[in-house]
Amino acid sequence: MSFDQALFEPIYGLAGNPLLDQVMLFSAEYFVLLIPFTLIYIWFQKKEGKKDSMFTAYSTVAGILFSYLMGFLYAHENPSAIYDTLVAFHPENSFPSQHTTALFAASLPLIYKKRNKLGLTILATAVLTGFARIYIGEHWPIDILGAALAGGAGLAIAYISWSKLEPIWKPLIELAEEIEEKIVSIFF
Repeated sequence: MSFDQALFEPIYGLAGNPLLDQVMLFSAEYFVLLIPFTLIYIWFQKKEGKKDSMFTAYSTVAGILFSYLMGFLYAHENPSAIYDTLVAFHPENSFPSQHTTALFAASLPLIYKKRNKLGLTILATAVLTGFARIYIGEHWPIDILGAALAGGAGLAIAYISWSKLEPIWKPLIELAEEIEEKIVSIFF
């Protein structure tokens, strides 16, 4: 038995409680939807909010793209290829978990930008999502660790390149502010 299987089995072994199974299925699939809601919420918090929202979105996309690169370099099938998992999945490369990557990649720039409440909340959902994706049998523990690494890489990429992309994002923010002002003047 591999080290990854040894870590997987105790978590997967918790399955069987109908209520907990449903909570884990929900967590595994839907917590990732917190990202767009968070980005929209931040967006409407003045000019700094728009910058932080764009930076977080950029970091998230960079993390996901990095995770796909990691998947090309290292691949293995998901646990359902070996185990009778909670939900049947078609065999595919499960390294790393894109759901978990997205959440880690969104949480880290929020923390970096001193939006600690939001960042730590999204980080907690990243951890819970990673645990849930192991629990339901979609991923191995190494897939979740890879997701955390990809999320960190997304922040690093954004940190290094953000100022170089200012000619792109700064006019977008200015245009968004003009549009918002016109909409507000029409309705209010």
